Amino acid sequence: MRAWAQGMEAQSLWSLLAQAGWTMIPLYVCSVLALGVGLHKALQFTLDGVGDTTPLRHLDDPDRSTLVDRLTPLRGPLARVMLVAARTDPARAEGEASRAAVAELDRYEAWLALLGYVAQAAPLFGLLGTVIGMVDLFSSMQMAGSDVSTATLSAGIWKALLTTAAGLIVAIPTLGVHLWLSRRLELLQHRMEEGVGRLLSRVAA
Repeated sequence: MRAWAQGMEAQSLWSLLAQAGWTMIPLYVCSVLALGVGLHKALQFTLDGVGDTTPLRHLDDPDRSTLVDRLTPLRGPLARVMLVAARTDPARAEGEASRAAVAELDRYEAWLALLGYVAQAAPLFGLLGTVIGMVDLFSSMQMAGSDVSTATLSAGIWKALLTTAAGLIVAIPTLGVHLWLSRRLELLQHRMEEGVGRLLSRVAA
């Protein structure tokens, strides 16, 4: 038993996963999708200044022309939405700003649904691989009859469980990234509502 445990420790993660067979293919695909989409969205959010609150600090001056001049050079979705409200006639500003905000949010929500799918599907693919592995194990045990040893049984079980572990390894960080990005979009929506509301109230005053 000690020798078997030492052999397990000596094996790398990749060699362990390779023993799970073809059932790992969907999980490899899920991991590549999650990594690609997660990096793309994180880079997009950072470069576009999704979390930038600078436009809110320019609302102290009620003069519209001055506000437009201050907002124009700023980047980010919050600045763009507030700039739409500042440049539009007050009677139509709220509606135009709402449409601009929806367009901005739709842009940044793209591909987030895929991350959510991977986070939910990866454990299911892992479970499917485990079920298939257990079916193969018991089928081989039936064919072997009384010649099945405890070592063979335990080896078949842990190999079948590898896909479940791999599914959780993929799903847990993917879910975390999805929640983090979704939370940033929620904050962006609240800041848009706050910025447009404060802007219109100051202009109206």
